[in-house]
Amino acid sequence: MTGQTVQAIRFGASWSTQFRFTQAIGRGLSDLTPIRATVVIGQSGVAQLESRELDLVYSKSVNNEHLFTGKGLYAKAEPAAWLRTIAWLPQEDRFLFAVAPWTGIESFEDIAVKKSPLKMAGGAAAPVLKEYGFSYDDIVSWGGSVRPMEHTARAARARHDAGELDACFGDGSAYDFTAWTWMAQQGYRFLDVRPDVMERLEQQGLRRNITPAGFLPGINRTLLALDDSHIVVTCHEELDDNLAYHLAMAVDQRKREIECASIQIDYAEIDRLPLVQPKYWSSLTGPIERQWDGRVLGAPLHPGAERYYREQGVL
Repeated sequence: MTGQTVQAIRFGASWSTQFRFTQAIGRGLSDLTPIRATVVIGQSGVAQLESRELDLVYSKSVNNEHLFTGKGLYAKAEPAAWLRTIAWLPQEDRFLFAVAPWTGIESFEDIAVKKSPLKMAGGAAAPVLKEYGFSYDDIVSWGGSVRPMEHTARAARARHDAGELDACFGDGSAYDFTAWTWMAQQGYRFLDVRPDVMERLEQQGLRRNITPAGFLPGINRTLLALDDSHIVVTCHEELDDNLAYHLAMAVDQRKREIECASIQIDYAEIDRLPLVQPKYWSSLTGPIERQWDGRVLGAPLHPGAERYYREQGVL
């Protein structure tokens, strides 16, 4: 590689697993071509790609689809025709809605009718609430609160013990959110989205997810949920062609390393010796394969990435 131009690349990483993905992909990329990499923590979404503040971010399949086509709930005033992708990483995900047993709430309709002043953690999937005729702002106006919470059982227990966890609405892969398991064990009820409401959400370009009974201890019936699956390695069409080519190669050649980098460990407190019990989990819910599949990407492959996949004979 002596004499080759060193290319700068700015990765966005807004949470810990994205940082691990970046480490694995960055190592693979640096073995293929000289780079000077920067990792930006915090604001690291598609908006930063459009402004060219970043070169690579991690998005979700449905978001990319809406932004690129200009159709759907997440679309902007104009289609993001510049949006391109390198690969997608498998993550089955949905939004879950859990309410405490003492609230007496059994459905979204109950929240709207009772105007429940819930002390709520989270704040995801606002379109679901809108279809039932209320919003997070309404919950606050009724005397409740809506505050973020760390994705851990420890944080959920602390909020619960303080009397401030009437409900939790949020991302529910269950692989990276131990709070869901803890709440399920405390008897929290998981709300179901009505089929007609889901049909209206699908008309907005959103997707359904079937969450089976037994997915968590507190889910004793199959739930209809709003889908939020699949992480997409996303870039701008103006990303250097050679860099996009080698990024696709790095993901392909380092796929097992990326999978391993996603594995993390939590230490759950228990009531017997030893006082902690390790639990392993991963944000990825399957092996990385067919990462070029346009049915999942949401936006077209970058020409450089497409060139690599064509050379491999998979396109």
